[in-house]
Amino acid sequence: MYKSKLYKKAPVLIQELLINIKALIYKALRENYLYKNRFKELLENAELSREELTALNKKLLTEQLDYSKKHCDFYQSINSSKIEDFPVILKDNIREMPSRFISNDKNIKYFFKSQTGGTTGKPLQLKANLMAIIEDHAQSARQITWTGLKPTDRKLWLRADLIVPLEQSNAPFWRRNIVDNMLMMSVYHINANTIAQYVDKINSYKPQLIQAYPSSICLLAHLIDASEHKIETPINAIILSSESFTKEETALIERVFNSKVYSWYGLSERVATVGTCRKGYQHLIEDYGYYEFDQNNQLLATGFHNKAMPLIRYNTGDEFIDIDLNYSPCLCGLPFKKVGGIKGRLGDYLVASNGNKVTIFNHIPKDVTGLIELQLEQTHKIKLIAKVVVGSNYNMTSKAQLIKNVKQYLGQDMEVEVITVERIPRTKSGKFRQVIYSVEP
Repeated sequence: MYKSKLYKKAPVLIQELLINIKALIYKALRENYLYKNRFKELLENAELSREELTALNKKLLTEQLDYSKKHCDFYQSINSSKIEDFPVILKDNIREMPSRFISNDKNIKYFFKSQTGGTTGKPLQLKANLMAIIEDHAQSARQITWTGLKPTDRKLWLRADLIVPLEQSNAPFWRRNIVDNMLMMSVYHINANTIAQYVDKINSYKPQLIQAYPSSICLLAHLIDASEHKIETPINAIILSSESFTKEETALIERVFNSKVYSWYGLSERVATVGTCRKGYQHLIEDYGYYEFDQNNQLLATGFHNKAMPLIRYNTGDEFIDIDLNYSPCLCGLPFKKVGGIKGRLGDYLVASNGNKVTIFNHIPKDVTGLIELQLEQTHKIKLIAKVVVGSNYNMTSKAQLIKNVKQYLGQDMEVEVITVERIPRTKSGKFRQVIYSVEP
């Protein structure tokens, strides 16, 4: 809708009308009586004992395995009902033969299409049934309750939607979604020249909750921090999703917005979710899926609720740390297992000049004054392009420090070209890629 000529040329009032019509349609689909019942069940699940949750998890897993063998061509030759007898599924398996994973269940009247963000350059084409969409919406709503808020509370939205045409250079850089009690802000117009307007609008709108891509709110936080402007309205919680983010970025966001950050992990493949409890710990959501970890601590996930395209033992490519495999009770009282976080996604790496893969990049921006955003692209085994968005206090010393940091971790013989840009492009789904490895094999 946002890319259509009708929307782009329409006045703001008509654009907001279109946004609210779309929101009404989505609300009718996702927040019907099925959603209300499921949301109530999820709240009750969070009160289960560990033994009760384990029994529920086992029951849902058995049902999904039996369903998949009955309705999906890929699984029909499997005679076992044990999860370990099912093969591990890779993204390439789905990409090469998607039809073999699609359900032939005649009771599914509508298939909803989606795709992965494609941060590794190869998006997957996926399908879901309505109940899978309702499940995701209800799970997200329960996460909001863990922040102490209600799903209906006033929200600020900072994600990938092209709600304001890129060609527009004048405020307002936001649109009001009355149906969802939400102010949707354009992430594509955030820069040093517009930061005052963004801050003023946030302060006047007074959101209780911010839902954002980490890269979007980090950019906003960096610009606010480098200006004389301040967030003065109290914000109860910030939920970040869809991208990885660091402890340093969390600290910056919490300091600038004077609010607590919560992480919500989910996948377009609809096989796993990880939520943050009120005490700040991350939990595997075990009424959503069954979770295993391989020898590299990469998550193998089996989703329970997508009957249109059930995926069993799907290798997410996401490596987790500090996994509570044996379960230890959390201070929050939830019955779900804890994890320390996500280390990184498969494919998000560069290669040092000595041939070693590097997957952690938090240290490279360290001590680089005036750096707002950074993207590293390796184009040759000893050449790297650093695209930077910078503030007014960025100078030649900053550039030298950045080059020094890159060489320190990727090799002293690495050639580094620093390019200053106004904005670093996002993927088609609006996600930020911290690194790109584009060396020809």
